[in-house]
Amino acid sequence: MAREAVAVGTGYAMTRTFALARRRYRLALCAALGIALGGCRAPARAADQAAAPPPGYDLALSFDEEFNGRALDHRRWTTLYADPDSRDRSIVKRTLANNEERQIFVDPGYLRLGLNPFRVADGVLTISAAPLDPRALEAVRVDLAGQAPAVRQDRRLRGIAYGSGMISGRGRFAQRYGYFEARLRWTGAKGLWPGFWLLPQSSAWPPEIDIMEALGHERGVVYSSIHSKLAPRDVTKRVDFAGTPEEFHRFGALWMPDRIDYYIDGRKTVSIPTSADMTEPMYMLVTLAVGGKWPGDPAPDQPWPARLQIDYVKAWRFVTPPKPGGDAR
Repeated sequence: MAREAVAVGTGYAMTRTFALARRRYRLALCAALGIALGGCRAPARAADQAAAPPPGYDLALSFDEEFNGRALDHRRWTTLYADPDSRDRSIVKRTLANNEERQIFVDPGYLRLGLNPFRVADGVLTISAAPLDPRALEAVRVDLAGQAPAVRQDRRLRGIAYGSGMISGRGRFAQRYGYFEARLRWTGAKGLWPGFWLLPQSSAWPPEIDIMEALGHERGVVYSSIHSKLAPRDVTKRVDFAGTPEEFHRFGALWMPDRIDYYIDGRKTVSIPTSADMTEPMYMLVTLAVGGKWPGDPAPDQPWPARLQIDYVKAWRFVTPPKPGGDAR
């Protein structure tokens, strides 16, 4: 099993001791000023918010990202759908046209626009989304005009109006089976579509495991699902949970050969049978999409920027494989 997990170095820019001291100071300052989402780091983790795999399984930590540096670690993450070794950084690698999403996933190098939706501070990665300004919109149109005819004529790509961000582990870390967890919170508003999901390292699609997807206007609701080449192709479960999107919650999935168990704050919510085509290692993605067929467009008077905050992303591998069809031992 160890050969199926490829990890990278931590590369922290500051010592953990210094980071923890800085966090405590920041929390005290935020509490005194009453700063809302986006202005402060996550509250200190309560017992039910501490990162942990489901009990009773023989699991070992295989990936551990707590964003303790000063910037996004590109040895762990890419910021678009392209293979890290590919030179293609164009518009077609930065959105999912089939979903009719209205955002493009940007980074400072895209078209030399200097757009940076990422901020790492006090142990949290913040991804911001906002309307593109006229200069950026024109650059995106030029990028689109340089694509193949079928691409530049796609009305769905011509509707892009927002910039946002994504992190992808493609080419950095992939694992077959195990437990995957992220601690997240986001702006609750119409047209926002945060997600935490898995894709095969070969880039074949489907299959896909969606650990958590949310619609910004639905408070206290997330969706867990799979997409598969086999019938039934799509299985989606709606999950109601206590709390609001502005509060941090843990979202996880225990991927096993026979089923996938989904968790929120350490509590199992639903199970979905593992499709027979889900057999190769998968990598993790965290995205903040805007608009599309599912969430709809943002409201005209919505305040910007919108945010998705990520406290950590972690994975555990099986040391001892679980018994098929069995519960935790």
